[in-house]
Amino acid sequence: MKKFKRFFLILAILVAAFSIIYFIPESRKEMKTPHFTFLFSSSIDTTTIIELANALENNYARIGNDLQTQPSGNIETNIYAQRWRYIKATGNWGASGSIEGISKLHFIEQAWGESDNKKVAVHEFAHTVTLKLLLDNETQPVNSKLFDKKFSTFPTWLWEAISVYEAKQFVDPKTLPYLNNGHYPDISELNNRLKGGKIYSCGYTIIEYILSKYGQDNLINLIKKYGDLKRTFNITDGQFCKEWYEYVKEKYLQEKHGNDVSL
Repeated sequence: MKKFKRFFLILAILVAAFSIIYFIPESRKEMKTPHFTFLFSSSIDTTTIIELANALENNYARIGNDLQTQPSGNIETNIYAQRWRYIKATGNWGASGSIEGISKLHFIEQAWGESDNKKVAVHEFAHTVTLKLLLDNETQPVNSKLFDKKFSTFPTWLWEAISVYEAKQFVDPKTLPYLNNGHYPDISELNNRLKGGKIYSCGYTIIEYILSKYGQDNLINLIKKYGDLKRTFNITDGQFCKEWYEYVKEKYLQEKHGNDVSL
């Protein structure tokens, strides 16, 4: 009985201590650049923030040009040293970065599955530009409720692939056993973030393939048509995945041999 009392006493102390820490406001710093306002945990080294700022500013115009959209002019960029603080701010348990509209970013200093936090920052920024492209394409002024309902149908595969490509998060197909074995994912797999998250490994080459075959303007049309491959490219989802895989196989998976010389 005494052991149980001691256990519950310790548990109560730990819960109370965490609750106090949870509700204490975080000490934060601020830094501004021409297009971004950085709000970050004071424990994060300022050098890290400067590197992130340079990465975002250096990609600001490029991504805007790629997506034929003027990005938001002043983007609040929140960077967290602890995952629990990121979760508290965003309610997002399963990711290391997220956006809040077209002018607010949230991400963790050390992301899961990505050693380069600059790429995480650029990835999230690209999401805001994609979202702005969609908003700009709507009848103005935008009805937010109707747009939110429509946006909920935007396919995960295209949403993530754009950001993976723009952040240059290339994964060599040779390192992906399912591609080497010819078991390329279909659209339903690419839309599933939880089942292996294959879109994060394949997204770069998917956009690369679209640009190679259909061009930049048609990629923009695909985005505006919410990933409707039939309406945009007159191709089924299955045909698209098969042709994308053939592109990957030709460019990345086939051994390239020089001319044999016999003596």
